[in-house]
Amino acid sequence: MRREWRLGLVAVVALVVGTAGARYYAQLAVPYYAGAARLIARLHPWRVVSLEVTNDPKSHSTILLLKGEVLRNPADPSPAAVVVSRVQIGEVVETPLIFWTVLLLWPAASGPRWLRLAIGIPVFLGLEVSTTVCQLLLPMSEASAMLAGDSDPLTLLDRWSRFLEAGGRFVMEVVAALLTLAVAHSFRLSSSAHLSVTMGP
Repeated sequence: MRREWRLGLVAVVALVVGTAGARYYAQLAVPYYAGAARLIARLHPWRVVSLEVTNDPKSHSTILLLKGEVLRNPADPSPAAVVVSRVQIGEVVETPLIFWTVLLLWPAASGPRWLRLAIGIPVFLGLEVSTTVCQLLLPMSEASAMLAGDSDPLTLLDRWSRFLEAGGRFVMEVVAALLTLAVAHSFRLSSSAHLSVTMGP
């Protein structure tokens, strides 16, 4: 079997397995999402109360459900607004599926896969924050703007969320994977050049 066909087959298998295991992936990722969301919330008058994977009775699908509180001032004892945020599991699992498939199966990539994996992990963690976590925090940003007197808020997170929903998420995933490949290639070339200089003629 030609290499291109093998890579295509592996990609299809990864897509099927990832889709089938979307709920399990989301459950594993909840502690990271919650931790990242709480770190960002500390920069604002927000509180992340809970984050869980559950079934949405409205859409009959599995979702990430975040419950949070928005304060007028950080020192306020009680919230001025309670928000609920939902992100579809299909969107959640898209990020690891696209990123890792492109990164590990890119046909033009050279060098060991372990190097791509080592560089890819921190890039992937940042990608998860800039996609899923930001979308989970969007209602908090909107609630803060409305409490500040903006009746029709268009916050930075709102603009970012619209970009993601208009195809930007896929672009981010592919670009992040390609940048990781470029960094891994550059690192490999630098290591080879350093080794050549060290060994000498």
